[in-house]
Amino acid sequence: MIRDTAAAELGEAAQPLAWEDLGSRPAGAAFRQSMAELLAHPARFFRRMATTGGLHEPLAFFAFTFTAALLVAFPAALSYFGVAAPDPERTAQQVYSLYVVPARITGLLVALLPLAVVAACTLMVLLGGLFHAAARPFGARNWEGSVSAWLYAGSAALSPSVLSLAAVLIVALGGYLIGLLWPGAKDTAAAFARWTLLVLGSAGLLAGLILLVMDAMVGCTQAFRLDAMLGAAAGVSGLLLVGVAVGLSTWSFASWGLAGGLIVTGAWLLTATAVAVACRAAAVRTEGKA
Repeated sequence: MIRDTAAAELGEAAQPLAWEDLGSRPAGAAFRQSMAELLAHPARFFRRMATTGGLHEPLAFFAFTFTAALLVAFPAALSYFGVAAPDPERTAQQVYSLYVVPARITGLLVALLPLAVVAACTLMVLLGGLFHAAARPFGARNWEGSVSAWLYAGSAALSPSVLSLAAVLIVALGGYLIGLLWPGAKDTAAAFARWTLLVLGSAGLLAGLILLVMDAMVGCTQAFRLDAMLGAAAGVSGLLLVGVAVGLSTWSFASWGLAGGLIVTGAWLLTATAVAVACRAAAVRTEGKA
């Protein structure tokens, strides 16, 4: 029985992910199959994930997920603004702006969608370099494998927010239409939309955070065939370094203003770029020797 289980695991590991074998099926079907496997069977997913050969597939996977999140977030923010925004003539400008800003930001990102996707992917690769730098002492052997695991974990973390935003879109749009047909029900529809955003938005963020942590640990464990404790330590240490970098940037912008924030953010971005270049050069040298 033990031999049969081991043989089955080896057979699964030898099969590439559907997303990394696009020659055999359409991209849409491969994406859905791989996302379902990532969410339902992360250990099997990361066991089959390629750790060499470039970042094209994991980057495209994250780009698809990020694009879906943006395309749902903009109409959700717009619908929520339509149903929940107070009367501007009876409300302070600062309060009214809180309802306008999300729709404006998401609308701008959708209008500049290619640039937004490229910027998000670049940032994720650089953060993945920091993730690898912290995970490497625990057995994360190569940069491409670490960054691939980080990109797939980030994609999984976005998926609950996509679903929660889709639910907010349905509720807010329905409430807006109800308010147009029956003005007396507008306040009730607005309250229900606020409750939906609070509950489902918080649930989506919490579920995404849990998936990010879990997949980072499982990804390092399975992709690099590590002991469970070492894999968990690699994932957690990588997440901690990423969290420190993002936290420092946020704190510097809040404390020192735009100039200070840009200096701190630029410093760790340059560090992450140097790590990525050095790791990629080492990988090229290793491939050349092989």
